[in-house]
Amino acid sequence: MLAGCQIQERTVPGTVVSVRDLPAREQPEDSGKHYEDPLVPEVGWKVQVQLEDGSSVTVVHEGPRRYDVGERVRLLVHDNGALLL
Repeated sequence: MLAGCQIQERTVPGTVVSVRDLPAREQPEDSGKHYEDPLVPEVGWKVQVQLEDGSSVTVVHEGPRRYDVGERVRLLVHDNGALLL
């Protein structure tokens, strides 16, 4: 039994170097299965992050949160090794 043990999420600190808009997605045909447009438009960015070890990675981020150049971030290391904002 592992009572009292906490598993910490693995994160990697870095600094945002650039933010570029992703090309707009084509809208799928209207299936008639929704009644309202979503409140948050589907947007995305390619965010280039310089990690503290000096390496640089580009992460695709989709959602309402926009990152700024120079902003300090922590990337979450997914189980498969992928880095997520």
